[in-house]
Amino acid sequence: MPAANTKPKRRIKPSKPYPSFPLTPHNNGPWCKKIRGKVYFFGIWEDAQAALEHYLRVAADLHAGRQPQLASISVDRPTVKQMCNQYLTYQLHKADSGEISTRWFESCRIVVEDFARFMGPGRLLSNLCTDDFSKYRQKLQQRGLGGKKGLGGR
Repeated sequence: MPAANTKPKRRIKPSKPYPSFPLTPHNNGPWCKKIRGKVYFFGIWEDAQAALEHYLRVAADLHAGRQPQLASISVDRPTVKQMCNQYLTYQLHKADSGEISTRWFESCRIVVEDFARFMGPGRLLSNLCTDDFSKYRQKLQQRGLGGKKGLGGR
């Protein structure tokens, strides 16, 4: 009686669900992405959407060189997004009352949205430190805001 082939069958890597999908299928079965010289894994091939959602939750922190904050968002622990929304609401009231121009408000909105994207909107305020603000200022100096290099006005 011949011996059965005990070599496991190799799984075939899936293709990306769509061309701009940011993750790559790894040989071992998960979706991955190389960020700042290190490979990170986000979920199994069979559930590309869950892997993408996981990546999007931690992407801002990883691309900024920070350890991702995996804490759940809670009302009693304010996040960067909540702080930014409160600030923009305050500025909108000032614009509505004529204390500031709508152009100034729009400039504030652009800066605040860029700041939130850089820090990570779900990041807890209690996890921000002075280094984060230094890195953000350095980013502004190197890459600018909205494609305009520098901090503006200089």
